[in-house]
This record gives sequence, structure tokens and C-alpha cells, in this order.
Amino acid sequence: MLSPDVCPAPHPQAAGRMIDNEAVLVLADSGQVMVLNETGGRIWELADGTRTVTDIARMIVEEYEVSEEQALADVQEFVYQLVEKQALIVFPKEGQ
Repeated sequence: MLSPDVCPAPHPQAAGRMIDNEAVLVLADSGQVMVLNETGGRIWELADGTRTVTDIARMIVEEYEVSEEQALADVQEFVYQLVEKQALIVFPKEGQ
């Protein structure tokens, strides 16, 4: 399981753009194109390397009707999937 204390950021080979509340990602190394729904797009926007998975989950709780526990579990799983697809990278929060 992905630690809630890591900071996700776009993978160097990934480029993304928001279009009509969806994120369209292009993964240069694989040539793959991914389309993320509104919530996935929001997580992608928030995964800028300055916020932890926990921070992102808290923001999702504020913006959507979801419990803290569910948001954290969903964000952890989603970030993990994007790391596996080389759309995101994760690193420890500075100072840890």
C-alpha cells in the first residue's frame, strides 16, 4: 500500500491538460493517452509535488461528499495506479 505521507508529482515523461473537467494525460515513453474523470483530474491537479497523499485526500473531502477514510483510501489507490502507469512519481515529504 502506498504511504499517505508521500508527495506525488507528475512523472517526467507525462504531460497533462484539463479539458471540460477531465484530465487528458499523454505518457511519452509508452505513447499511451489516459483520460481521467473529474475526480481523477482534480487529484492529478493537486499532485504537484508539494502535497502529501493525506493533504490531497483532505482537499477531496472538502470538495466532494465523501468521508475522510474513503477519500484517503481512494486517493492512495488512485495515486498508486498512476505511479504503476508512470503518470506520477512519489517521493518523501521534505524534512522527513
